Amino acid sequence: MNARDAERLLAAADPVATERLDGLDFEAMEADLLADIEGGRAALEVEPAPRPHVRRPLVLALGTAALAAALALVFLVFGDGNSGRPARAYGAELIRFAESTPLLLLEGPGWRVQEVNEYKTREGNEGQMEFVTGKAVPWGSIRVTGNDEEGQYQEGLEPAAVRQRLVHLNWRELSQQNLATAIEYERGRIHPHGRHFVRLPVTDTTAFVDTHAEIFVNQGGPGDREMLALWSEDGFLLEMTAAVPDLAGMEERLDWVTKVDSQTWLEAMPPKVVKAADIRATERRMLQGVPVPKTFSLGRIPEEGLTVSHDQLAGKVTGVVACLWFRQWGEAVRSGDAAAKAEAEKALLSSPSWPVLHREYHGNYRGDIYKFALAMPQGYWEWHGHHRDLLAHAEGLGCARYGLPLVPAKMKRQREDGVPPPPD
Repeated sequence: MNARDAERLLAAADPVATERLDGLDFEAMEADLLADIEGGRAALEVEPAPRPHVRRPLVLALGTAALAAALALVFLVFGDGNSGRPARAYGAELIRFAESTPLLLLEGPGWRVQEVNEYKTREGNEGQMEFVTGKAVPWGSIRVTGNDEEGQYQEGLEPAAVRQRLVHLNWRELSQQNLATAIEYERGRIHPHGRHFVRLPVTDTTAFVDTHAEIFVNQGGPGDREMLALWSEDGFLLEMTAAVPDLAGMEERLDWVTKVDSQTWLEAMPPKVVKAADIRATERRMLQGVPVPKTFSLGRIPEEGLTVSHDQLAGKVTGVVACLWFRQWGEAVRSGDAAAKAEAEKALLSSPSWPVLHREYHGNYRGDIYKFALAMPQGYWEWHGHHRDLLAHAEGLGCARYGLPLVPAKMKRQREDGVPPPPD
């Protein structure tokens, strides 16, 4: 877009009533806009402490950034012309991210997006979404017994009333698996309650529906069925699973599946979902109050997914930091560097007070890091009266998965295999 195009867009903007302008917080919009512009220029180093916010006047120069800022302000103030409220402006990177998904939502009354994850694999993109109505449905924990021949049983499954408030939508590119192959697999797998398949409409196509998709013998029954729908569209294989009272319930949920545009899809994302364009800024914020070693940089944090939850990202961020401290400790022990050893021990013993582990992570990482840190001064991990290699146990934090093995033998193997070390 050139300057003339921008001027035409600005000139064509609809007039706004004075009372509507009076209700807008231009200072807040200005601050958000400047933060977005500055965020795009920021380097990836971690700042030791947040800087105090300084207000600056909004100056529109005659450059590309100024034109982009002016247009963003137009869209923020004037909205989309139809909704009667200001529309949020999304950058090109977020739009590209949204368009890498099937752009589907479950638009049932009271339903919303609970979770989104998308991953880049060698074969292509794949992802999953969770839709929920009512209170958030937490991850469950079940115990499985039995075998494939005699049937599997589960303990700890949530009640039907809870499971029927949740819908899962998975997708992968058809280059990874086509619809015919997926249907063949679904027909052939074990069905403890028998096989029953139907076809139901979804969006502009037809889905293959397994109405007895239960895995466990003691799962499902009248008023509580697990169903699975398979279909393909726009280059994706789609799989939707839901606990429903009956076939009509599944038909209703499929009817709610709606193709939307990228703007609508992004607006439906919950705050706890971190989009690709926001990940580095979120990582910086998570690292506030966390001591980091000299070997740390944001580039060491693996970028495995296009979208992750705050919980997953917080675990990854703190995991990489902890692994680097353990790695420094191990090298210091081997070289006799008492100062580096003490620095690592002090940092990891402070992990219970790391803000990110209180605010944004709900797993047991805080306890795991701390219990290993407590063993650092003695130099070993005590297990049923035996002295074990502390670093070998600390690798359970996922260090090797992050490309940061702690045990010297694994580090040597990494070098021999030609695997490059994580970037500094």
